[in-house]
Amino acid sequence: MYVKRLIFSCCTSLITIAAMGQFLSHNENEPIGWANVEVPTTGSDNENPVTVSTAEELKAALKAQGKKTIYIKGNIAFRGQMSVDGATDKTVYGLPGSVLSNPIHSDDKDKSGILILKNCRNIVLRNLTFKSSGAYDIDGKDNLTLQNSQHIWIDHCDFQDGVDGNLDCQHATDFVSITWCRFRYLIAPWKGGSGGARDHRYTNLIGSSDKNGDEDDGHLRITYANCWWDEGCRERMPRIRFGQVHIVNCLYSSSVANYCIGTGYRCNVYIEKCAFINQRHPWKNYATSGSYTDYNITVTDCIGADDVQSLSGERAFFNPYALEGYSLKPIDKEQVEKSVKEGAGAILNIEEKDVIGKPLAKYPYTKE
Repeated sequence: MYVKRLIFSCCTSLITIAAMGQFLSHNENEPIGWANVEVPTTGSDNENPVTVSTAEELKAALKAQGKKTIYIKGNIAFRGQMSVDGATDKTVYGLPGSVLSNPIHSDDKDKSGILILKNCRNIVLRNLTFKSSGAYDIDGKDNLTLQNSQHIWIDHCDFQDGVDGNLDCQHATDFVSITWCRFRYLIAPWKGGSGGARDHRYTNLIGSSDKNGDEDDGHLRITYANCWWDEGCRERMPRIRFGQVHIVNCLYSSSVANYCIGTGYRCNVYIEKCAFINQRHPWKNYATSGSYTDYNITVTDCIGADDVQSLSGERAFFNPYALEGYSLKPIDKEQVEKSVKEGAGAILNIEEKDVIGKPLAKYPYTKE
């Protein structure tokens, strides 16, 4: 009997180790998707480390010349969206327990938001937690906004309670990969904002206007991989204009969602192997009326959504795997819910380093 139990225990351990290896092989320690097309996104290459604990120190480090590896320590509080213009070759890591926060609830939209990156290049953001004061329809600011920024990798970040949105990409932003990120709302939506919406938990926007084609058309090339739109997310997961967007192995589990993915004017979207758990409307097409009716939509091999390929206009369907330099290996759709719930969010065991080198622990999660 003892021998049988020992054999069973050993076999179980081997299965667990094998499963862990399969899971970790998909939890990349380098960018995948659009961020590595044309040129790789490398950030600072983990050179020149510095630890910051105030907004002023963070801005100075991002604006510094040359490569810089920035470690966020503690709770950095903001009283409005901090603007960083022209940063290049930077990697920002959140140490365990660190937070970028703005708890201010106000009718003054300039007091909302946390960080906006303008005209930035080759930036890596990992293991960051963004917390704002809750959704409020005042045309306010986002937890994180990208404008005219290229080659950006956002990985293992946790976005909570953005006033206007959690993460928006606008104004010709390009070559962006957003991986293993978690989006959620823990604070009830504020009513009575100037915009009129009673529930503005609209989490992610790609492109800002149907009239912005001269600027955005041909840009907004973005990958969402292994991301989780968790409880409280109402709409825009994401909502897309113009971009060529690949949404792969993502999890949708919010119980209050009106719809998940919003497709709009001249979007070209490839939605693959995602898990829509109890979602009434996995996607909604906004490009169906007026003058702005062009769109391309492909939905393939998802849980909770039928396969669809639909277009209006003359553009070819976007297929990311036909692109030179586009590298990404999706997992099976049946594995998505478990894998993403275990792996998404700011859960990396980041350690401060005073030498050049990868800052990840041997096992990269804070939970055993």
